[in-house]
Amino acid sequence: MQPETRPYGIAAGIAGAYAVLLALIGWWPRHVDSGLGLVDQPVVHSLADALSVPPGHVVAAGEVMANVVLFVPIGLFLALGWRRASIGVAAVVALAVSVGIEVVQWLAPIDRTASAVDVVVNVAGGCLGFVAVRAVRGRPRAQRWVVGGLSVIVLLVAAVLVRGLTVS
Repeated sequence: MQPETRPYGIAAGIAGAYAVLLALIGWWPRHVDSGLGLVDQPVVHSLADALSVPPGHVVAAGEVMANVVLFVPIGLFLALGWRRASIGVAAVVALAVSVGIEVVQWLAPIDRTASAVDVVVNVAGGCLGFVAVRAVRGRPRAQRWVVGGLSVIVLLVAAVLVRGLTVS
């Protein structure tokens, strides 16, 4: 393989793995966090006490943040791989993917709930990934830090969701 094509092959592999993970999480027959008992976790109770809200509100906010983070890679891939892409393109791609997931959740005989809120926060995640990378365009070191940091966060969220897949 020629050296100049290797990064594209790696990027395509990462994008493919991300697509598979996103499909698994989006179309799993049950809510991926249903078996984790998140409401009963001490950290959730500590946050709820600190914020003076019920633990269920903390879990709901965490689910919203997980939806944002889960769509960050769409913006990352577009910003890094397509020079002419714009934030509008990132929003449309994230919207199309999110609507596809939500339609299947709505129509398929699975124990999932389609949500317009999920669509909105998913699009926000795609735009966040795009803007973060483009904000440091032309500064390779800063771009590596942004992409690396966002990748770590996405991987941590994905790890929790994959754990939910194995438990539920």
